[in-house]
Amino acid sequence: MNTHQISVIMSTYKGEKPRYLDRAMKSIWDDQKRKPDEIVLVEDGPLTEELCGVIDSWKRVLDSRLVVIEKPVNEGLAAALNDAIEVARGDLIARMDSDDISLPDRFMLQERYMSEHPDVDILGGSIHEFNDEGTLSSVCCYPATMQEVLRTMYKASPLAHPTVMYRSSFFKAGYRYSSKYHICEDVTMWYDAAAGGRVINSLPDVLLDFRRNPSVMRRRSREKAWSEFLAYNDGISRLYGRFSYKYIYSFMRMCFRLMPTSLVSFIYDSKFRRKLASHG
Repeated sequence: MNTHQISVIMSTYKGEKPRYLDRAMKSIWDDQKRKPDEIVLVEDGPLTEELCGVIDSWKRVLDSRLVVIEKPVNEGLAAALNDAIEVARGDLIARMDSDDISLPDRFMLQERYMSEHPDVDILGGSIHEFNDEGTLSSVCCYPATMQEVLRTMYKASPLAHPTVMYRSSFFKAGYRYSSKYHICEDVTMWYDAAAGGRVINSLPDVLLDFRRNPSVMRRRSREKAWSEFLAYNDGISRLYGRFSYKYIYSFMRMCFRLMPTSLVSFIYDSKFRRKLASHG
């Protein structure tokens, strides 16, 4: 017997590949041992006919369990997720991206952990990174406890955003995604939570197959560089003070983002990256 109501929130836009969205939906419904009670999908601006076809097919399968929010213009991920949060009815709210694949145990493991740890507000998990070419297969783990989060989050994000599960009480307390720093709504959220005394944990279990292709690397390296620099600096200031050696990590991260894409990809795949961003 399920002890919680689980809502999944996700967003898609016209640039998404229909087969990715369909596979993501299958992974959070067909594949799950513990199926969610509700999926809230935001159409962030007008979609292609093919994407609409995928969504229509899932409406027939899920009926009222799929809630679709149609936005007339693309406003970005932060605004889309905030819209989904407003209508989600679950007391546990799970994130999902429209191009990733949740593993079958994901919601079962997260629900169990949240039941056993009522103090935890946000729960993530490990990810398996892959690409469509079959040349990438690596596992990334994240800090298991809040103590580890505070000890390392100035180096790297303490959570894999698409693995996250929140308590609805976290949002009822007023927390929302911020679009202040472009494409950094996740990092900003983690710093907001930590600064507010909220508890962040992660499971060691791999919960999600995270799709990482060259186009994603180019977008993340270029568009994200400056806004991420500002987001980390703001967070470091709030958590660790204005005078801290930890700012050097945000500077190094910005320089890394601005390197040629091929070099960025090489470092991402290397042991050096894992050592630099070590969460241990």
